[in-house]
Amino acid sequence: MSQSQGQAVCEQVGTGLATVLSDADYVALNTTVIHIGALYHCNKQRMLMGASSPANFTWEWRTGDTLSKNWEYWRAGNPNRDNKACMRAYIAEGTPLSFVDTGCRAGIDFNCILCDA
Repeated sequence: MSQSQGQAVCEQVGTGLATVLSDADYVALNTTVIHIGALYHCNKQRMLMGASSPANFTWEWRTGDTLSKNWEYWRAGNPNRDNKACMRAYIAEGTPLSFVDTGCRAGIDFNCILCDA
């Protein structure tokens, strides 16, 4: 599924792909991911988010709000590639929710789509 396909799924329920515009958004998303992961059989490292990089290392949310490569919620070492222009959420046992850059093409194995509430 591509990012645009994920956005279309979220739009069917009246929202868009998840954004993290504040610390409160981060806390709510982190709590949601922890609680829904097992319930919906999500691979907690393959959750599609609503941010992209239209230019090398210039990131923005689907809302048009920007975030920097120094954004505090990036997973260590991310963003790390100029050919990875979409974002996925990442959480592993014992680590806080963080975000990584990933490719945007269809066929990337996103098994959960995170939509804004």
